[in-house]
Amino acid sequence: MLEAVGLRPPEWRTYHVLMRMPTSTADELAERLGLGIDEVAAALTVLQRRGAVTRTPDDPHRFRAVPPDLAFGPELRRRQRDLAVVEEAVDRLSAEYRNQLALRGTGDLIEVVFGEAIGPRIAELERKAQQEVCAIVKTPTFALEASENVAELEGLRAGVTFRTIYPREVLTMPGDPFRLSESVEMGERARVIDETPLKMIMVDRSVAVVPVLPADSTEPSALLVYPSGLLDALVALFEAMWGNATPLLAAPGETVREANDNAPSPQDLHLLSLLLAGLTDQAIAAQLGLSMRTVQRRVHDLIELAGVRTRLQLIWRAAHRNWL
Repeated sequence: MLEAVGLRPPEWRTYHVLMRMPTSTADELAERLGLGIDEVAAALTVLQRRGAVTRTPDDPHRFRAVPPDLAFGPELRRRQRDLAVVEEAVDRLSAEYRNQLALRGTGDLIEVVFGEAIGPRIAELERKAQQEVCAIVKTPTFALEASENVAELEGLRAGVTFRTIYPREVLTMPGDPFRLSESVEMGERARVIDETPLKMIMVDRSVAVVPVLPADSTEPSALLVYPSGLLDALVALFEAMWGNATPLLAAPGETVREANDNAPSPQDLHLLSLLLAGLTDQAIAAQLGLSMRTVQRRVHDLIELAGVRTRLQLIWRAAHRNWL
């Protein structure tokens, strides 16, 4: 375990055993460890040089372990600083690489992936997402089925935003094949429009995956589009579609419904009344027996349903529409 701070196995084993004892001699440690006395003596020399063990003042033949935070904390912090320097260098190189892409040919701006490699590549990109994953769904599905997309659930738990636009036909499909109710319940921001023109997955606005299905080919293929004017166009297309799409809200009975100008559900009206009464999200969560995240998501859904931006505007719009 302590190899990460520069100790070899005999050394960290020696430290680990000594840490459990008030004091010990090299002979006693060798017996406990089942090692030769020379090997233990060498390990103690290294540990003493590293400041991980000290000799007792009343008996120089006995050793005492220094607390781990004092023994290895400085080395750990030094390695953390080194790692931060490396991360900064990688970020600079990545920015330079992206800038250079704009000066290269189209072969550097677009990558083609074929067949069974598409699904794993999409999952890999989603797992690397730092901020946001945007998707446009069009049936039939991508190479990655909804039931296989565990990367989205992992990303949602890690705080990554997922925004997905669905064609309205998915709401009428039996069995919820896209797992809409589960995704929305987990925190996916989903919207629906009459028809989607293409399939697309876009990660952190730095790469987009768009399928290509040639008429003369039975093997699917997909384009990976990197920072370029084409990627900017795909970003603009998604945002335009998102602005015209209707939010999907979680409804009782593990289903989803489209937001519209009708009044919210009784459960949401109850939440609105508590919000109007001045309760905090934490107090509302306790009152309704929900998690903080669920309360915040439902408030966000209500804001989208009302077509406003802030909670204050939500209360005003709710009053204006006689919701309360």
